[in-house]
Amino acid sequence: MEYSVMKAAWKEHATPSYVFDLDKLKERMVLAQSILKDRATVCYAMKANPFLVGAMDAYTEKYEVCSPGEYEICHRQGIAPSKIVVSGVNKTFASMQRIMELSKGEGIFTIESEEHFRILSEVCKLQETQIKVLIRLSSGNQFGMDKECFEKVLLQVVADANMTLEGIHYYSGTQKKPKKVEKELALLQEYAVHIKETYGVTLKELEYGPGLSVTYFQGETSLDAEEQVKDLKEQLDKVTEFENITIEMGRFLASDCGYYMTRVMDVKHSNGVNYAIVDGGIHQLNYYGQMMGMKVPWMVYISENEKEEDVLPWTICGSLCTVNDVITKGAMLPSLSKGDCIVFETCGAYSVTEGMALFLSRELPQIMFYEKENGFTVVRELIATNIFNTTRR
Repeated sequence: MEYSVMKAAWKEHATPSYVFDLDKLKERMVLAQSILKDRATVCYAMKANPFLVGAMDAYTEKYEVCSPGEYEICHRQGIAPSKIVVSGVNKTFASMQRIMELSKGEGIFTIESEEHFRILSEVCKLQETQIKVLIRLSSGNQFGMDKECFEKVLLQVVADANMTLEGIHYYSGTQKKPKKVEKELALLQEYAVHIKETYGVTLKELEYGPGLSVTYFQGETSLDAEEQVKDLKEQLDKVTEFENITIEMGRFLASDCGYYMTRVMDVKHSNGVNYAIVDGGIHQLNYYGQMMGMKVPWMVYISENEKEEDVLPWTICGSLCTVNDVITKGAMLPSLSKGDCIVFETCGAYSVTEGMALFLSRELPQIMFYEKENGFTVVRELIATNIFNTTRR
């Protein structure tokens, strides 16, 4: 987003605010699809940013949904059930009843445990619904099942008249190096061969999260987005056991389109440190790998009166009454004044929902979309949170 656009947003709209550049989002989505189109389908993991669900619909072929609430968002946004992968570790009988009523069994459902199989099987029988399923293989954490349990559930799925086994779901984390992706895809290829040879079952579909990297902080080596996708495509071309591959991405697709705008509300100089207090804070701005403000995110400084003096190191703190509310230390900026704006970049994924939003009952930020053709659109006003932090009278 150009500097002039950021400055216009600061002058015309309230802060703190998130601004999501839909043109930039489209650009990243088209990049991924154009490179992977002959080998894989791109799936948007909406937990990265649920506000982008509607904007994504024209570009993404699938959505990964990890909770009943996320499914309701898709339903309200008019997303076709056939595009939704119903994932998540806590599938309950009631939530699956609701989702199957809405979807009529369309889409695909993941199975992460024997309990998930039992619940889905019972709901299918009750509603006389047929569903497609993926079984999740664990990468060594609480998600999915180890190979022994995976194979036990596989046989149950194959024997269930209401289920069609499509394949395997695998995700091991984010910010991965190419070598780890290569190793994981080789493992999954080998395991598909094992399943076919041992049980005579073909795993047609692989849903895989590559966890491509995003650079958040100044001074870090930046990995080129296009090169990362091309490298992924090269690795996928070696995977021959699966008829269809779905690449699940959230952070990589959404991060670059997001900006967090916050105003300087106070400045002070204490014990040789320059402090700027802003109207946002760590409850709304969360970067993967940030530790007590020790890293400096990419940011843009905006002021009514452009300052030309030498830059100084600033510690930028938020509005929370805790010593932990340090966004960054040592940010090199001109002499800040009350009313100046700092725009933090690369926060289109997770920041909008991952922060401790209710702490100290501060307002939820305004959310805006930006498109070069249409300008700014406010899609959520500032929202008071004190009503959530009090008892009923």
